[in-house]
Amino acid sequence: ETLAPIHRRISRSSHRITMATRRVSLAAMRSVRARGGGFWGNYPNNSFWSEGTQAAEGAGNLFGESKLPPGVKRVPESWELPWMTCMCVGPVVVLGIGLNLKPETRIAAWAREEAERRLAAEA
Repeated sequence: ETLAPIHRRISRSSHRITMATRRVSLAAMRSVRARGGGFWGNYPNNSFWSEGTQAAEGAGNLFGESKLPPGVKRVPESWELPWMTCMCVGPVVVLGIGLNLKPETRIAAWAREEAERRLAAEA
């Protein structure tokens, strides 16, 4: 009976905090919507999923490279061959060595070793 007033005061204060937080977050969302932006900023047609625009030449190409004229082959930069070698061949080598050197942890292998040890002890 003595805890009832305390519980009422705590529940009222937590309700006030919840409502104040809700009011602040709603006001923030309304201000973003009023400015025409979304969560990340302004988008064409006010949608993150809209097509968008490309302002600069080559903006839609990978790494911002410009398109080459027809018949011209792209020359790789000096760091690309070592990078691709390390990223493609390196993991294969590391996995190949690592998986071949890992310890045997299957229960069947342990049972086989244990049976061979016991048979050798009996003989």
